[in-house]
Amino acid sequence: MSTSNRTSHPFIPATPGDRRSPCPALNALANHGYLPRNGQNIGLWHLIRAVQEVYNLSFILATLLALAGILLCGHAFRLDLDALAIHNKIEHDASLVHADASGQQRAPTEVDPKLLKSFLSHADPQRGTSLYDLAQVRISREAQLAHPLDLIHSQIGAAEAALCWLLLKQDTGRIPSSILLQWYGEERLPDNWARPRHVIGLLDARAKAAEVAHIMNSHRKSTWRGTPSSYSLNAFVSGLRTILKCDP
Repeated sequence: MSTSNRTSHPFIPATPGDRRSPCPALNALANHGYLPRNGQNIGLWHLIRAVQEVYNLSFILATLLALAGILLCGHAFRLDLDALAIHNKIEHDASLVHADASGQQRAPTEVDPKLLKSFLSHADPQRGTSLYDLAQVRISREAQLAHPLDLIHSQIGAAEAALCWLLLKQDTGRIPSSILLQWYGEERLPDNWARPRHVIGLLDARAKAAEVAHIMNSHRKSTWRGTPSSYSLNAFVSGLRTILKCDP
């Protein structure tokens, strides 16, 4: 981000009573004042404009992501950030830096220090984290679950890893650990980070999410004992039912 933007949107950590989500991208926007700092009553267009301005997403991609959050977790086309923590709507187990819901209606929104440390340990200390490394973290997280994620939430996890890479990578194609630490650990826009030079569109996000999913599926095929196709069908049906049920 430019110096002027950093000056006009300083980082102020959330205070007691502020609402935050399991999403570091949105929490950083609130902590820098691009979204309401209290994380409440965010309108659709405000959300779209903020992710476009800061992360250089295309209008179509920004709109799809904002609509998904508001339609699944919002009210009257407005969103409180903590509503995104409702378990198994968009939020899912095996988060990179947040603990699982563990039977609760909402997952924790605070960063888990042990998970953050484990996440950063996958990075090469000198070279940083690649897209492949992010896929490996997802494999590691999902392997620890008693039951596998349904297909939809596994795909959401792959898409989150892909967007992380697209938003934070440097010209080397890797993300320095210092940037990951500030974005995930402190939920701030990193000091040595600039928004992507090129607009990130829907096709870009889909292609990289597919790449992450391919890495993960290749690993699963080497470990599954059952038939992948039957697993995928059952997981898809289960995930669809979970997302569409009308839990508050």
